Amino acid sequence: MKADVSLELFLNSDTAVLGKHIKLLKAIDQTKSITKAAAAIDISYKNAWDCLDFLNNRSKEPLIIRVNGNRKNSGSELSDYAKGLINTYDAILKAQKLFLDELCKSKDISKDALTHLQRMNMKLSARNQLLVEITDIKTGAVNSEVTAKLSNGEKLRATITVESEKNLDLKVGKEVLFIFKAPSVMIGKEDGKGMKLSAANQLKGKVLEAKLGAVNAEVIIEVSNHQKISAIITNESAQEMKINVGDEVVAIIKASNILIGA
Repeated sequence: MKADVSLELFLNSDTAVLGKHIKLLKAIDQTKSITKAAAAIDISYKNAWDCLDFLNNRSKEPLIIRVNGNRKNSGSELSDYAKGLINTYDAILKAQKLFLDELCKSKDISKDALTHLQRMNMKLSARNQLLVEITDIKTGAVNSEVTAKLSNGEKLRATITVESEKNLDLKVGKEVLFIFKAPSVMIGKEDGKGMKLSAANQLKGKVLEAKLGAVNAEVIIEVSNHQKISAIITNESAQEMKINVGDEVVAIIKASNILIGA
């Protein structure tokens, strides 16, 4: 049995980013030109421009940066936001396909496989999904500590059961998703005296957004080569720490709060 999957990312409630859009963005990233990108993927310039115009008008941040003005043939580069969109799309699509491949190895879908599918759906609903490469695995009697690196080389650790390690077929060098919910992310802010924390995962980053809600605040932090994570903290905490856009902070995640998608 074989299966395939397509993926849609939604910029808002009714604007979907499709595979063809990601293909176009990748071509622009390679050619630095909308005209050349359209030719590379065998579509018209008008078709390419209409797609970009449609997405740009509905995106919270621009996808394309003009290098030499606004002329048709001026150089074009992807924004950091567009590159992050591509990384997110590829990471989720890869996780979905890997899971389908494993699921389809059996002629009949067992109850255990369906349970695993439900777990995967739960994991992918989490806000934070970072693509990482496994660098070390320490297997204990009950739990395994999995160390992986981000694109900038910074490392994160996740603690999972030995059974999960075996079921996911984790190996050094394998790319996986480290998945964790926004409320699991704590934020630290240095006051000049430095911070001493026992948590294994401490990622330095810069605040890109800080939004106060009715009770909680959402803080978006850039931690690595355009990879971003979201933290949910109380409004009181955000105000006491005086969290502002541009602040240097530390995102703290317990190893036991990280799930692995492979």
